Amino acid sequence: MGDKINELVASWCSGTASAYSCDLRSSSVRNVSGPVPAALVRELEALAHLRQRDPACMVGDLLAAAISDALSALPDTVRAQLKEDRIATARAEAEEQREVLSWHVGGT
Repeated sequence: MGDKINELVASWCSGTASAYSCDLRSSSVRNVSGPVPAALVRELEALAHLRQRDPACMVGDLLAAAISDALSALPDTVRAQLKEDRIATARAEAEEQREVLSWHVGGT
C-alpha cells in the first residue's frame, strides 16, 4: 500500500479519522461507480458499521487515497502526459461553458 492508504487505514484503526466530513453535493466532488466484488463490499459495510461511517464516504476516502498513491507511483513521463491531458480537458470544458453561457440580445 502507498502512503495515503496507509495513513487512511491507520486513522481508521486508531479512531482518529477526520470528523464525519462526507460531502456528497459539492461541485468539487464527482461521484463515480465501478464494479467491486460482493465479498469486498460486505467487508467495507462491516468496517463502516464498526467505525460508524457511511460506506459511500469510506469508499470515497479509500478511492481518493488509492488514486493519489497510484499517481505518485507513475513514471515522470506518464505524469507529464497526464498533466497535458488535464490542461486540454480543462480548456475544452471552459470552451463548452462559454458556449453554454453565451446568449444573444434580442435572439430567441
